[in-house]
Amino acid sequence: MKAAVCHGTGDLRVEDHAEPTIERADDVIVEVQACGVCGTDLQILNSPPGHPATPGVILGHEFCGRVAAIGKDVRTGQRVVIDPDPKCGSCPYCRSGRPANCTNVIALGVFADGGLARYAQAPASSVYPIAETIPAAIATLIEPLACVVNGTNRAAPRPGESAVVFGAGTIGCLFAALLVAAGAAPVVVVEPSASRRLVAEAVGAHRVLSPDEFARGRAELLPLGAEVLVDAVGSLFGTAIEHAALGARIVLFGQNANALPAIKQYTITERSLNVYGSYITTYTFPTAIRLVEQGALPLAAIVSRVIGLGDVNEGLALLRSGEATKVVVTPR
Repeated sequence: MKAAVCHGTGDLRVEDHAEPTIERADDVIVEVQACGVCGTDLQILNSPPGHPATPGVILGHEFCGRVAAIGKDVRTGQRVVIDPDPKCGSCPYCRSGRPANCTNVIALGVFADGGLARYAQAPASSVYPIAETIPAAIATLIEPLACVVNGTNRAAPRPGESAVVFGAGTIGCLFAALLVAAGAAPVVVVEPSASRRLVAEAVGAHRVLSPDEFARGRAELLPLGAEVLVDAVGSLFGTAIEHAALGARIVLFGQNANALPAIKQYTITERSLNVYGSYITTYTFPTAIRLVEQGALPLAAIVSRVIGLGDVNEGLALLRSGEATKVVVTPR
């Protein structure tokens, strides 16, 4: 089969690769219908890398498809979406109810082969049935949405609380849509890219501003600061602190191992701020699936482009430039 294989910094090649096979009793082989390209993929390929990955791995961790072969417990032909972070259920963190901290996760599409290929292997515990009616490109958003549900749950937004989301990539737009659905108001998105600002408006953000506009207008718009803040970029912790209200909750979601923002620790203590690091799921796939199946969130505008596997590097360029919010690959 053809697959998008990471050979190191900036080197993603579409090449021939052996098809995955059933190796364990709980293996599932999924024929991939669509796979989203994520900011994590960009970080893996950046120079220097902003996220680690296994050399020679097939990238892609936001994918949906149809079950082609099974070890057990899953019906062949079932349409599914995959949690790419299989939790072991037996480490100290899993056993204490903190599966997002599982020490035995081997992430698909990062440390084990993922979904930028015609077929992918996953454990049965990571495979969730989804409705036939969900378009494949929208189904790829379930994985990042499940991660965002986890982050939003940690922030625990209450109706009427103000929120600011920094960044209007896929994650920022999903946070904005979910915060609006939770009753937060106003929900403000700060994004330098004009095209991505339009997407943030389409998912329901109450105000969408460039960084300069936000800096000039924040005192009038949010005179006490925001009560919930999300860094969906991975380098704006200091900025989030600057605009936080007393007792605010800050969710750090975006990841960039090379970012070293200046942080004034005194301000966190003096203003009684709550800081949450959050990036994968805590059994939040069922909630994300229900939200998508019920049409509870306006997600269609997030998908900017659907391309073939052979054009995956073009898709990466679109994401890096800010011209696209989400690029989805159909590998067949």
